[in-house]
Amino acid sequence: MKNKTTETNNSLKQLSRENFFGYEFVDYWDGDTTALGLQKGNIVVYISTYHYSKSNHYDIIIEELGTGKILKSGEKISYNELIHDLQSFF
Repeated sequence: MKNKTTETNNSLKQLSRENFFGYEFVDYWDGDTTALGLQKGNIVVYISTYHYSKSNHYDIIIEELGTGKILKSGEKISYNELIHDLQSFF
């Protein structure tokens, strides 16, 4: 993704190797260089790599696109926890 940090692009590459079907990578956060997103239908997952270089953890928000309703959020989660959360929605 353009204008993203190295950690964000590395996370993007790692996530692209996972076995999720029917999702797409999205970037609704142009000004946030540590953000990446996944979308399937009306579910959007915001993933922040802001703390990743120091802690190897992510922050996430899973929401409905049309309503903005937060379905799940988490701070300082591991990659394995991230994958588990994503699998429950994708």
